[in-house]
Amino acid sequence: MMTMTDDQKPETHCPELQSMRDQIDRLDEQLMQALAQRAQLVDEVGRYKKVRGLEPLDMKRWQQVLQAKKARAQQLGLCPEFVDALYHLIHDYSLHLESKSE
Repeated sequence: MMTMTDDQKPETHCPELQSMRDQIDRLDEQLMQALAQRAQLVDEVGRYKKVRGLEPLDMKRWQQVLQAKKARAQQLGLCPEFVDALYHLIHDYSLHLESKSE
């Protein structure tokens, strides 16, 4: 039995599919840039809080942000549970950055 390698499959050479993949790659790059900018701001927030003796976690603010993001996800047709999980990861990383800000 003969099998095709990935580069022999017809869909891997489809210009329309490649165009969509290129668009996804560009959006992924924008996401990465936005995450990097966000991390820089989180570092600034961490330094601000440290100088003023504030705790990294503001539970009231976190709950407001999370609820707003889940509501916005629903408006955009995204799964709120996905956005909830994503923002928990982002928030955990942000707390890590804030705690090591100097």
